[in-house]
Amino acid sequence: MTCREDILTVARVLARASADGTFSSQEVVAALRARGTMHLDTTIRRHVASEMCRNATGPGAGKYHDLERVERGRFRLIPS
Repeated sequence: MTCREDILTVARVLARASADGTFSSQEVVAALRARGTMHLDTTIRRHVASEMCRNATGPGAGKYHDLERVERGRFRLIPS
């Protein structure tokens, strides 16, 4: 699986488990570590905060519109 696919898998679980449907990048990292991922923590965080986040800024930001930053350090899945 790609890093993005792995993140989406755990993000769905984390969102369902959260009262407000949000999660942090650190929660994603911890969940992927628990599953034995081979992806680097920095790669996971970059995907969550930039590449997969539609309202991120900077180079490579918003490449995929999977997540939305709702407040500092908190993200939610964008319904597809």
